[in-house]
Amino acid sequence: MSYKIAVASSDGKDINQHFGRAEQFFVYEVEDDNNFKFVELRRATDFHSEHEDHVTKLKNTIKGLNGCKIVLVTQIGDGASRILRSNGIESFDVEDSIENALPKLIKYYSTVNL
Repeated sequence: MSYKIAVASSDGKDINQHFGRAEQFFVYEVEDDNNFKFVELRRATDFHSEHEDHVTKLKNTIKGLNGCKIVLVTQIGDGASRILRSNGIESFDVEDSIENALPKLIKYYSTVNL
């Protein structure tokens, strides 16, 4: 089963951005239990403007992550995490390189039905 993971990263190498302050999300598609590939870069400025209130910004970010099942960030608040989950997106706080984190996450999800 194929699914997408969004990674909050400033450089495409490390998971290094807070969910609410992320400027961009690198989106990877997991094709099977062992393989993933980068498919697109989603810039936060495409989702919302700098002058939106917190709730509107959160809603628009969730819309911008449409099609993703998981988001990896360095930090996320409990409220934002709950709202993501209610919209079908799981969030994980991770401080690691994308190269190290994705295989670990994929291995974990291969044991549960996503």
